Amino acid sequence: MDKTKKTSLKNCISKIWKSEILSAITLNLLFLASILVFCDVKYEVSDDFVMSAILSGAYGGSLNPHLIFINVLWGYLLTPFYLILPEISWYLIFQLLLCFLSFTILSYMLLKKLNRSMALMVITLLLTVFGSDAYILMQFTKTAMIAVMAGSLVFLWALFEQRSLRIEISAAILCVIGTWFRFNIIYLAGGFLLFILIVEIVRVWKNETDHRRFWLKMRKIISAGLLLILVVTGCKLFDDYSYNKDPEYKYFKEYSEARAAIVDASDYGYEAYAEELQKIGISENDYKMMRNWNFADNEVFSLDIMQKAADIIQDYKKNVEISKEVIIEEIQNRGLQGYPVFLACVVLTILSIVFQRKNCWTAIVIWGIGFAYILYCFLIERTVYRTEYAVFLGGFLTLFYFWEKLECENKREFIEYRRVCVIINTVCLFLQLPLYLPDRSYQDVDSWGRKEYIENTFYESWNYKASKYRKIVNKGAKSEELINEIETHKENLYLLDFQTMMQVFYYDWNPWKAIPTGEFDNVLYLAGVTTNFPDCNQILQTYDAEQPLKALTNEKVYLVDSEWKTLDQKVQYLQERYYPEAKAELYKELDGYQIWKFSKE
Repeated sequence: MDKTKKTSLKNCISKIWKSEILSAITLNLLFLASILVFCDVKYEVSDDFVMSAILSGAYGGSLNPHLIFINVLWGYLLTPFYLILPEISWYLIFQLLLCFLSFTILSYMLLKKLNRSMALMVITLLLTVFGSDAYILMQFTKTAMIAVMAGSLVFLWALFEQRSLRIEISAAILCVIGTWFRFNIIYLAGGFLLFILIVEIVRVWKNETDHRRFWLKMRKIISAGLLLILVVTGCKLFDDYSYNKDPEYKYFKEYSEARAAIVDASDYGYEAYAEELQKIGISENDYKMMRNWNFADNEVFSLDIMQKAADIIQDYKKNVEISKEVIIEEIQNRGLQGYPVFLACVVLTILSIVFQRKNCWTAIVIWGIGFAYILYCFLIERTVYRTEYAVFLGGFLTLFYFWEKLECENKREFIEYRRVCVIINTVCLFLQLPLYLPDRSYQDVDSWGRKEYIENTFYESWNYKASKYRKIVNKGAKSEELINEIETHKENLYLLDFQTMMQVFYYDWNPWKAIPTGEFDNVLYLAGVTTNFPDCNQILQTYDAEQPLKALTNEKVYLVDSEWKTLDQKVQYLQERYYPEAKAELYKELDGYQIWKFSKE
């Protein structure tokens, strides 16, 4: 019996090893399982938490597929799962699944293209560096780039190598869904994909002596590509239509675009724009309120004013010249060379020179494209880690796309290259081990220390920080006193200061669990990405607080803020705009969070 079991197990392993698709699935399942068992999966930024809350109906009485940054089609796709099992965060699960499928199809392509040892080496490097980053710190922009690049690369490979239609369709679906997550990611992936397309067309032209067959092949490739572009464009148009057909959602979308143009732009100080801003009635304190995410007054910070302010800021930016010395200094200060994703790209480039001399020239073009993207981010002064991750991922995937099966001249050479592959695999797995040793300092943190514990590591969501990946947030003490205050006083409306709460408070909710419907029916951010979102506006109307800043003086409206953040700006705003004697008094302090009560005098 034991012998039969051993034989059966051996046959099973042999079957998996011989099958590229089974090997790809098994490798990726094992890697994902190790992440889920040993690591603490969390959202990198609050945007994903907000979208998951919207989808589960936390801000309203029902599920809402309008996910702000993600195509409404994704919301519609996930809605049935929330109806079946409303306790589970399907938003997180399906994002993990999308990453898993993307890495799996890339692994399959590598196993098909390369020698087994070489393919395993590249897959290990890909998963331990880019995969662990994407799985542990989930972020929709990173997910979008993973899906778009994986889908596009395999789609092009299947087209030019004349693989099965099933592979083409699977890859195309991944690419389309990736654009749902962030449509503008196509511009970041586009440079790399265009280079691949040009090289592949030139190769076909050189290899195909019969021009008639060449054009027949090109017609098929162009037709498939155009069909994919049409589907992607159609999905984008549907998303636009779903917002524009409803006046409330249309207003929200237009307001969000103006808001993003203001808060995401470089800040040169009020003096730089003073003359133009004064013409539209924006004082210096008003400007500070806008820049610090406190634009919670649709009478003063109306859509028209926000759009005009955005135009003023953008016009000024166009006339600002940034010297190359400043850019070089900024790049040096950014510390890109210390990112694991950067180092992985360096390693792959060296391996390309060693193993792929025929195509190693592509590295020059690829990293030229990558550098151009990075340089552009510095020129527009918009440097965030998730974008940098996307650039390095794009370069990494494009580089290994050009790898080919290695033909060894003799057995000794074959053994040498396998030895290198084993060494690289061993090093990657060894460096992965620290991620599986979670930081247990959370055990020494009580509810009052949790805020500082989270802030010290996660507040700067735009920067890379190695400690984020080992930090545990889903266990230990939560901000129970503050949460209990909000939940037991439904007669009150609690407004949260963006800078104080946005990158901290959401970690009190387990990302694996869906936020219950109506959970946030008396708590909103004073201003943020949900400003003027219809569900949130409905809550404000319920508490007679349509103008949140002005409503701070209402009897049952409270502000969770920090005395050392922008509290003084809010007081000054009320004094300048509405109540000359307005003031704020500390009402309570719970779990390190300060609750303030405003009065007219």
